Amino acid sequence: MRKRIINLVALGLFIGFSTTFGSGLDIIDTIVNKEKRLQKKVPKEDIETALNSAHGMNRIIIEAIYKTGVANDGKITPADIREINKYILENYKDEWAVLHGDDEENEETGFHLIQKDGAKIKLFGKNAINKVFDGIYHLGFPIIGKRLTNEDGNKNAKIKNVAFWLNKLLEKDIKNGDLYNPDVEEIKGETGTGLDKVIDIIFNDEGLQLKCSTGDLREAAKSANEMNKIIVEAVNAVGAMDDGKITKEEVLAINRYIVENYGNIWEKLHGDDEEGQETGFHKVVKDGSKTKLFGKNAINKVFDGIYHLGFPIDKRRLTNEDGNRNVPIKKVAKWLTKLLSE
Repeated sequence: MRKRIINLVALGLFIGFSTTFGSGLDIIDTIVNKEKRLQKKVPKEDIETALNSAHGMNRIIIEAIYKTGVANDGKITPADIREINKYILENYKDEWAVLHGDDEENEETGFHLIQKDGAKIKLFGKNAINKVFDGIYHLGFPIIGKRLTNEDGNKNAKIKNVAFWLNKLLEKDIKNGDLYNPDVEEIKGETGTGLDKVIDIIFNDEGLQLKCSTGDLREAAKSANEMNKIIVEAVNAVGAMDDGKITKEEVLAINRYIVENYGNIWEKLHGDDEEGQETGFHKVVKDGSKTKLFGKNAINKVFDGIYHLGFPIDKRRLTNEDGNRNVPIKKVAKWLTKLLSE
């Protein structure tokens, strides 16, 4: 299967009005060929140029999905759209601009040769050419907030809508495993305890999906998983769960173990958000997460609180990466007891 996709991506050949890649995005050909008004209004050579431009962008989209492995979990999410967008901008920014085209100074180029030229057919309740595909084809322009921008830098399609459209259009391709990349492995919790919940929360939180890229979620999840393993090691080393309950004194012992054995490593795993750059687990801290755990925000309060276990303690509280007093020790003891008892 992998060989097939690589071959398709590498081929890059167009035959007349049909693309050779065999994905759900090919429906653009059927739609254009059925647009009677478009066929009458736009010269045949312009339609061919527009479709070849669409085929070029489809090729890049398929490559981006495969290379980033974002379809490995069986769906395309808003966070995946950010990852696809990042891949395209890094690898095909100039080519994409040409393929998408524009309509400046009364001259249309690229895909724009058939955009806003009388198309009527609808897809997902929207104009197929002017809304759905033109929206998808803004994947090669920067994202502002929760929207893709168009060729003029103006806000356009919502990333959640583009994710929905790609899911529908590529449903069979994803289900058949045609877009699966075996070289990209998703992060999974490895402790066998309730601490592993954080991995699922990171990847499935609705708020994080809208504000973070899949790459950011993966980095945060990987960091969380490593800190979880260190916590379990520390708990076992000091015998904190021998009686089935972690006390405040045992949190102190866990903290000493981590600081003495993993101080510098922990600092990198936890990460920071200095100078507008987020690293480690901080890739998802204060980024719109909504999931609750123990009546608190799971990411910003519970797990971020627990992950201050690798920083010094100031009286009855753990300190954060900036040395400021943070979560009370008694709360961390309570949360760890519950999570490690699962």
